[in-house]
Amino acid sequence: MDLTSFYDQFRDETAENVRVLNDALLNLEAQVDDGQRRAALDRAFRAVHTIKGSARMLGFDPIAQLAHALEHVLGDLREGRCIPERTLIDLLLQGGDLVTRLTAEIPQLSAATLAHLPDFLQALRAISPAIPSVSPPTPQPASPEPSSPIDTPLRTTRQTVRVRVDRLDRLFNLAGELTIEQQSLAELGTELEQLYALVSRQQRALLALEQELARLRFSSTQRQALDARLSTLRDVQVMLVDRVQNQRENLDRYLSRQHLLVKDLEQEVMAVRLLPIATIFNSLPRLVRDLATATGKQAVLEIRGETTELDRKVLELISDPLVHLIRNAVDHGLEPPDERIAQGKPPTGLIQVSAESSGNEVRISIQDDGRGIDPARIRTRAIELGLLTAGRADQLDTQETLDLIFQPGFSTATNVTEISGRGVGMDIVRANLLELGGQVRIDSTIGQGTTITLTIPLTLITSRVVVVQVGQHHLALPAVTVRSILWVQRDQIQFIDGQPTFAHQQRTISLLALAELLAIPAESPLTRYRRVPAVLLKTRQHRVALLVDDVIDEREAVIKPLGPLFARRPALSGAVQSGDGRLVLLINPLYLVERNGYRPKPAATAIKPVAEPTRTARLLVVDDSFTTRELLRSILQSAGYDVTVAIDGADALDRLRSTPYDLVVSDIEMPRVDGFTLTTRIRNELALVDLPVILITSLASEEHRRRGLEVGAQAYIVKSQFNQDSLLNVIQQLLGHEE
Repeated sequence: MDLTSFYDQFRDETAENVRVLNDALLNLEAQVDDGQRRAALDRAFRAVHTIKGSARMLGFDPIAQLAHALEHVLGDLREGRCIPERTLIDLLLQGGDLVTRLTAEIPQLSAATLAHLPDFLQALRAISPAIPSVSPPTPQPASPEPSSPIDTPLRTTRQTVRVRVDRLDRLFNLAGELTIEQQSLAELGTELEQLYALVSRQQRALLALEQELARLRFSSTQRQALDARLSTLRDVQVMLVDRVQNQRENLDRYLSRQHLLVKDLEQEVMAVRLLPIATIFNSLPRLVRDLATATGKQAVLEIRGETTELDRKVLELISDPLVHLIRNAVDHGLEPPDERIAQGKPPTGLIQVSAESSGNEVRISIQDDGRGIDPARIRTRAIELGLLTAGRADQLDTQETLDLIFQPGFSTATNVTEISGRGVGMDIVRANLLELGGQVRIDSTIGQGTTITLTIPLTLITSRVVVVQVGQHHLALPAVTVRSILWVQRDQIQFIDGQPTFAHQQRTISLLALAELLAIPAESPLTRYRRVPAVLLKTRQHRVALLVDDVIDEREAVIKPLGPLFARRPALSGAVQSGDGRLVLLINPLYLVERNGYRPKPAATAIKPVAEPTRTARLLVVDDSFTTRELLRSILQSAGYDVTVAIDGADALDRLRSTPYDLVVSDIEMPRVDGFTLTTRIRNELALVDLPVILITSLASEEHRRRGLEVGAQAYIVKSQFNQDSLLNVIQQLLGHEE
């Protein structure tokens, strides 16, 4: 029987069992009570027992012998013949490491790795003399020996199948092609709407012609012939109108069903790609333990949210940054035990790692209760390294000062160790996060500790994007990087140190031309228009808006990789395909801002924000349909918002004149004042230029979308594509809750 097909399964299963062994040993070392101690030993024993049985089945005798020796020692611990001292726990952890190294080399185990096995077995034999003394032969894959069914992992009844990631990627790309085809069909629906409008116009023209002909004099014969022709035209016209209307309705129903099916398909394929973040969190307890030992500190790790799921590719890219941040927390953050006691803290430091999902993003927090980061020390060190002048350093606020940590070569460590101090790492952390389209933020209090928050996309395969026009080009920006779309008047712009800026919500926002950042030859729209759109980026480190020529659309899109030719262009995150088949490049705006060396202006030039008491956001829902109004009211009130309703645009204007609102959700087709007019009057007549407006309508054409953006709406949602979660996510973004 060919056993090679089981090697990958053995590697994965053994990696999981080594993780169980490590967790059990760390719990045992934590001086738990007798019941927990017994449970931990039982878990460890079962893990190495399974490793032993599987290795024997596949003919990997050295691994089986090592697992058998570990099993003996764990049995002695369970029977009380030895005690779980730290040196013994260290030895058992090293045994798990050796199992991992041997397993990684199968089917041909290297002589270099095997050379460590006899000495290690002898060390275990000193603790448990019952371990048999056998020289491990050079392993070769062999036929399975008779073994108890309990010992083999091949008896598993789990309904699983191993699928290569590249095949999943291709499957998801096919689902993405269906989405693109759906967009093409939606454009066909728009053409049908236009055709219906033309047919209706023709019908009105025919009616007008009949009325004109009725006023003219004809002979009886002529009148009969004319009436016959007009009757035929009327019949054809009625059939034509009915046929176009029926096709419109059929297409709408088909698109609605297809949208749900494609969305379900995408979500199912996406779910296959997702893995719990526990796959990288599981190695952190051992890492913290080893780092604490190496630095002479005491530390305990608490993990929350380990079931949060992320795309496999995202997990791979954040693994190294996460490890670096944990190393920093132990080495830089936590104080030695005597120092902590002198400060009134417990001798053992606490590191908390948590993960939570929010919409299409996941936030990972690494928090320690150590000494914190001293901004004054950061400024001093930055001056010493020549990163900025003393005068500039005095103008930085706390967040801008902490941001200096991410500069290449920056370190406050006085000694270089194997763990840290070389000034590399934090810049790589931010670079990796920017490449993912994510962000990293530091919050710290001297003497209390530091919290580092990573905000990353759930997946790199699909994303909501904002499509903009720059010159003659259409470009896409990840929606997670966009806080809002603003209209900037030319007379609002002021120059500070040569940098164009404008005031928004009592803060100074720097205005950067996206065309200039991308080196696209294009005339600045400021020279052509009095009012231009700007994309306000969603970042805490910088207050930046990108100047563009036009905002085209916001949509869910499948991100297509650009291939090896663009592998070294991190400013390009991929491409999305439009409904007409054209490819639109996906730009990473946060990376562009970083690459061009932009730094926020001194805090002294910013407009000081006015502190406001925390309150529930007040929303105004405008729709002439009672059912729609009550549905939206129910959704938004369940989400915790204070909701008021208006029956049409005129009613909404009356309410806006008397009561301040934080956001407006409005229909378009309403009596008295429609949604387009309402938005225009909100901006011009009421001068509420910053009040977010979301238009929810059945009008799905590109012309209507464009008009919605032109009158000042921040979002345009088509009712046939309405999704409750998407609406709530858009509202959160516009209200600034997803920071």
